[in-house]
Amino acid sequence: MRRIPIEYAKEGDVLGKTLYNEMGGMLLKEGSNLNWYMIEKLKSYGYLSIYIKDKYTEEDIEEIIKPEVVNRIYSLQGSLNNVIRGSSNENKIDSKKVRSHVKNLNEIIKEVAYDIVSSKNVLENLASISIYDDYTLTHSLNMMMLSIVIARDIGFNMNEIKSLATGCVFHDIGKIFLPIELINKPGKFTDEEFSLVQSHTEKGYRFLTDHTDLSAVSRNISLCHHEREDGLGYPRGLKGDEIHIFNKIASISDVFDALTSDRPYRRAVPLHDAMEYLLASGGNHFDIDLIKVFSQSINVFPKDTFVHLSDNREGIVYEINSEFHTRPKIKVYGENGKKVAPYIINLKEHNNIVIEKVIHVFSFDKTN
Repeated sequence: MRRIPIEYAKEGDVLGKTLYNEMGGMLLKEGSNLNWYMIEKLKSYGYLSIYIKDKYTEEDIEEIIKPEVVNRIYSLQGSLNNVIRGSSNENKIDSKKVRSHVKNLNEIIKEVAYDIVSSKNVLENLASISIYDDYTLTHSLNMMMLSIVIARDIGFNMNEIKSLATGCVFHDIGKIFLPIELINKPGKFTDEEFSLVQSHTEKGYRFLTDHTDLSAVSRNISLCHHEREDGLGYPRGLKGDEIHIFNKIASISDVFDALTSDRPYRRAVPLHDAMEYLLASGGNHFDIDLIKVFSQSINVFPKDTFVHLSDNREGIVYEINSEFHTRPKIKVYGENGKKVAPYIINLKEHNNIVIEKVIHVFSFDKTN
């Protein structure tokens, strides 16, 4: 199974993951044979990419967070949002209802955290929650998963991981108090608009403090996930050791997932390019030591990724080398634009060959 831009989808492709709309209703079931009408309909719904099964990548992706669990989280978040939006102002929110929804969400988050900690293939499993056309939902859960991976790999205990996970899920709750057209604006913000967007951190923190029983460190993620190592972040301009490690982790996960997610106004950045951005920003925007941990924890070329090699061979990532994530085993299908009998090459043993770029179709298939 692999993810492709929607414009690469063609009639006869088999859908790899069931797709849902922003209300949680099923749009298209896994295993459906796509036709032109279905593809155009998905485009109209705003899907920029989908998962398909084909002759090269028929293996399913393991789901860490089961769809039914994601649906429960989505339903509870929707109910929570309705409670907030149903109030005439922030001071008249029904705290009792909010606490009930947050408590139920927190119980699910704790269960999910255990599953993520024990998984070795978290990045591949982001597919299981990328089937919704609701960016807020998928972003919060992806950010939670990525943050847990970092926390796990630097030795956090389970209680710390659960507190971090909870804070990540609610990190952008303050955006519910902002105009939706502002949040989804495709162009550059004016100074006034950017100031309003920045206020989501303080609005979210105030809401969580006034209406929930979340711990201080969990609540603080909503306030400080946009702080930077060099002190140029917001809202407080904290720097270095002034920033709690939870917020440093959340900042990395927040930016990485934002870059690698489709948005209405731009396509997802390839995983390896997003990682290069983080590494280049280490020490200024991010904690360099945490970035190093993150880069060792995440496979930027997941299994079944189509790649073009520097010697003009093309193939798919066949197996990850655990010690060298950027040097996987490749199953080669093409050489110099021509199809060949498949064979395996281990990049760990060929230092003169590198993955030049991620592709979505082999050169020899373009002419067929």
